[in-house]
Amino acid sequence: MGRKIRGIVAVCILMLLGGALSTAYAANIKTPYIAEQSIGKAPNADVYMTGSKIGKDAQITGTMDSINFTMNGEIELFEESGQGISYIILIDNSASVNEAQFSESKRQLAELRRLLKKGDEMTLYTVGTDDAGGEKSLVFTRSISDSDKKEKEEDCQQIENIAYLSGAESKTVLYRSLNQILQEQASPKIRTVILLITDGEDDSRGKDMDNVSTVKTVQEASVPVYGILLNRKPSQILTPQEQEAKTSYTKNEILAEKNCRGYYYDCSLDETEESVKKAFETLYAIWQRETYVVHLTAPTNQTAGRGKLNLTADNSAVPPVTLDYSDYEEDKDAPGIAGTVEEVSGNSIRFSLQDKNGINLADVNEPSNYLIQSVTENDDGKIWTVDAVNVTSKGKEITVTLTVTEDFYNDDYILRCTNIRDKSQDANEMDATAEFSIQNGLDAKNAAIKEALKSYWWIGLLLLVILIGIILILVVRKRKVEVVQIDPDELKKADSKKLRLTITDRAGVIKDVEWNVEGSLFVGRSDICNIYFDDDRLSKQHFVVEVNKMGCYIEDLESTNGTFVNGVKITSRRMLLDGDIITAGREKIVFHIPKQEQPEQTEE
Repeated sequence: MGRKIRGIVAVCILMLLGGALSTAYAANIKTPYIAEQSIGKAPNADVYMTGSKIGKDAQITGTMDSINFTMNGEIELFEESGQGISYIILIDNSASVNEAQFSESKRQLAELRRLLKKGDEMTLYTVGTDDAGGEKSLVFTRSISDSDKKEKEEDCQQIENIAYLSGAESKTVLYRSLNQILQEQASPKIRTVILLITDGEDDSRGKDMDNVSTVKTVQEASVPVYGILLNRKPSQILTPQEQEAKTSYTKNEILAEKNCRGYYYDCSLDETEESVKKAFETLYAIWQRETYVVHLTAPTNQTAGRGKLNLTADNSAVPPVTLDYSDYEEDKDAPGIAGTVEEVSGNSIRFSLQDKNGINLADVNEPSNYLIQSVTENDDGKIWTVDAVNVTSKGKEITVTLTVTEDFYNDDYILRCTNIRDKSQDANEMDATAEFSIQNGLDAKNAAIKEALKSYWWIGLLLLVILIGIILILVVRKRKVEVVQIDPDELKKADSKKLRLTITDRAGVIKDVEWNVEGSLFVGRSDICNIYFDDDRLSKQHFVVEVNKMGCYIEDLESTNGTFVNGVKITSRRMLLDGDIITAGREKIVFHIPKQEQPEQTEE
């Protein structure tokens, strides 16, 4: 018996300690940053944040898919923002709830209804039922208008009339009701909070209404869930441990911070009405005076559907919040030319573009999207071809520099920009014009002469071709018909090696040449070579024969068609032997070293 009593006392102490911690947690938000909810209408999104560090000086950014959000204006305390809240409240009126705390909850709900202002909404359901397969029951739903006195009294009377189900067999369809409401609120248009007033017990019966599915729905929801946990009446058949197990899932899973961004206030460990009043006051303070509105904006009104908005606060990651970013603000304003067109240089101009959505423009770098045309008689409406486009941006200002293929005249012009689109959901296409003048360009008369000369360039080219043809004919006629031209001075060199070349030209004429070579012998098509041929298959300097004490060597001079020795193309310096056949172009040269010049053979 003693062990049993000590066990019960220990359980009670733990329950009291847990309740105290829970209550303290509800009253003091210690998490640095919590994103409770986000409402979006592209290009803007409002994020409702709480936390110990959030304030007007916080720096918040966000990303969703490829969309980047930055702050637009100051962070506002919600109470000062002028925005409304939609309160959706589920109150448990089953027989398991402490009756005194239930009655106090009704009084506090009536007080909350009286506090509502224009722009607020309130919808109230009861979730007590005589059937576990039943549904929640609507008490009233109200959108607050300017003249609210009559509606306020009616709604308060409806709250007062909520019946307490005293029957022992009454049930609570808490999870089924919560699932339904969260699905209905997938895309809220204003800030929305869901408040559960319950002892945590659930008796829902039906498909997909189990505990696990409800937690998943809460995790993926677009709205936060708050709770006020009421005392459960002592059971005549359940032990304290069994009662705790029956109600703890709501507290530890459904309302846990890891699953929802709301808070709960635990009034379950006493039977006092004062704790319920305190719970309402605490939560109302969180909703109004401890929540801030962060205004974010994106560069365009492009939407991304429903997904997770990832937030960063003061360079620290914040748990993401669900954002339905499917709706957008209509944009019918096409981009336009801002300010004046400036002359930059003789062939370039600079101007600015503006757009409602900032600097996000498509096809702004395409030269064909710009037309420049003179508007006076100086050049008869000449069109100036845009050669290059340079685009820079700073803030929401887009600067475009156009470079044309030729210098401008001193004249008046019109600039037309077409086919440039903004990157909004509406993809507005630009068609704008601007007039400008060039003061430091070419003189119109001189430019006209220059233009005329440019127009008849082909005549000059034709004359040049004819002149070159005449010169070539004269050179060919004057040139000697000899197959081989040899510099006779080479024969007079002393200390040289005598070589004999048997040359067969392209016409089949064979000619023997003896040559005293000292150093190098150049062969090619140019007359600067020692031996040159009138052969277009030869390079100007085709190959060279070098003579030294070690012997005679041949090297190709990077000719176009190559040099061959005995039918093999040479790729490096090679020694020549008597009788080697050199082929270059259409010429064949047999290389001979006279016997007196050949190295003596020594006997071993």
